[in-house]
Amino acid sequence: MGLRELFQDHLQTLQTETAKTLAELKLDGLVLSAGTPAWYFEDDQNPPFRSSHHFRHWCPMEGCQHVLLFIPGQKPELRLYQPADFWHEAKPFEPDFWGDSFQVQIIKEEDKLWEGLAQGRRIAYHGPEVERARKAGLLVAVEGLVPRLNWQRLVKSPYEIQCLVEATRKAAAGHKAAERAFRQGGSELDIHFAYMQAARSQEQDLPYENIIALNEKAAYLHYAAKRDEVHNGKVLLIDAGATSRGYGADITRTYATEDAPEEFQELLTDMTTLQAGLVAAITPNILMGDLHVLAHQRIAELLIRHKIILDCDAQKAIDLGLTMAFFPHGLGHMLGVFVHDVGGKQLDREGAVSAPDPRFPKLRTTRPLQPGTVVTIEPGVYFIKMLLDPIRQGPNSRNLNWALIDRLMPCGGIRIEDNIHIHDQGIRNITREFLP
Repeated sequence: MGLRELFQDHLQTLQTETAKTLAELKLDGLVLSAGTPAWYFEDDQNPPFRSSHHFRHWCPMEGCQHVLLFIPGQKPELRLYQPADFWHEAKPFEPDFWGDSFQVQIIKEEDKLWEGLAQGRRIAYHGPEVERARKAGLLVAVEGLVPRLNWQRLVKSPYEIQCLVEATRKAAAGHKAAERAFRQGGSELDIHFAYMQAARSQEQDLPYENIIALNEKAAYLHYAAKRDEVHNGKVLLIDAGATSRGYGADITRTYATEDAPEEFQELLTDMTTLQAGLVAAITPNILMGDLHVLAHQRIAELLIRHKIILDCDAQKAIDLGLTMAFFPHGLGHMLGVFVHDVGGKQLDREGAVSAPDPRFPKLRTTRPLQPGTVVTIEPGVYFIKMLLDPIRQGPNSRNLNWALIDRLMPCGGIRIEDNIHIHDQGIRNITREFLP
């Protein structure tokens, strides 16, 4: 099936589900908008624009201030803002594969974008332009609307999976180039540029800022700097993605040279096996929280096997909080239009959420992984001084091998992340199709 047919099916499903939502809430229609650009404080420059997420779910058109109107039983109306402007190039409307799925109006005057949307009807609005929506007679902050819109995002259509596949293909090319630049002795900035060139992306198109961490900087989970003065790293942790039609891939790899401590190289090999085992443990409707618990069990066993944790079994290591010091984040999250996509804790259309696991209260995703969802699986082991020092100074200090930890501290840490599509027959590891 071609992209045009995939998108038509995607949009038809959205219309059917949204019509159901509108009927439940006694609404006549829904308006979504792309949003308006923000500006830096007291400046005439603005950060890169990204259209609002529910608008992107319906329409891949880039650019700001577009408005979409859906009335059940009617073809969705898309009002595209195309101002007459010689300062900036307005992205022209190119029907491409999706254009004939909408009633398209090209509008040059900003004020006319919002004219005649309500016409005495109960039309709900969701998006960032709340005041403009109110002035247009639309209903804002309708109770129960957002949970239902988010619910429609959980199960990915074949069109959305295709977008994620294409984003992964781009990101995988970047990761391969980044590894080559690392092994050739490149700086963090060199590695970043190699990634961007191979992924054929501009920075504003990335789903998130690339994490390019050499050596000890891999211990910072969201490390942002890209040092140009450090070369010939022994360890590289790269967390970098790419986008396709508004959908983002999210991939992490860790590499080590022969100059890295042998113990770290062995740990990296076993972490790669561990991550693959966690992916293999996924079954339809498994709870993400249960997978996270399994990750802590296997990481505990790994750290004991490598003699980093001493004199206790895996369960005791977890109970003492030792594994949390080495693996302080969640195992994964929903993936789609957002990198950390909506609905990770949602249990039904009305917005009920799963109770947090008291052991891991900050997990982004705790719901069952029903067929159709896409998640990341990203276990890690890090040597983070801020988390390890309290244990060093506390009653459980004897349970850690400080001589080995100090030897591994300059290596920063390990994270390996794949993007997984759960379906009725099992799982599809999208990442490994392009980045073995």
